[in-house]
Amino acid sequence: MQYCEPVHTITPTRQDRCRAWLIERRIVFKDLAADAGMSKTTLSNIIAGRRATPDHIRNLIALGVPAELLPEPREPGKPGPKRRSRIRQS
Repeated sequence: MQYCEPVHTITPTRQDRCRAWLIERRIVFKDLAADAGMSKTTLSNIIAGRRATPDHIRNLIALGVPAELLPEPREPGKPGPKRRSRIRQS
């Protein structure tokens, strides 16, 4: 009886492959962020797919990061409507 899935059948995620690619090339996350002109937090959000604007993705590809390891770029959403004040004027 087998209780766990063999390790060789687990498929790594895109984020895992991207981080492995960086490690294999001894690229420090902080240095890549600085070279791309962004903070470490922004780079982390891009790798996770939460903040992948076309400009960010282009910058990373220009620095040599393979496009297949990066998320699909998407335009930032428009901000929602402004909140109205709950104070009514009489």
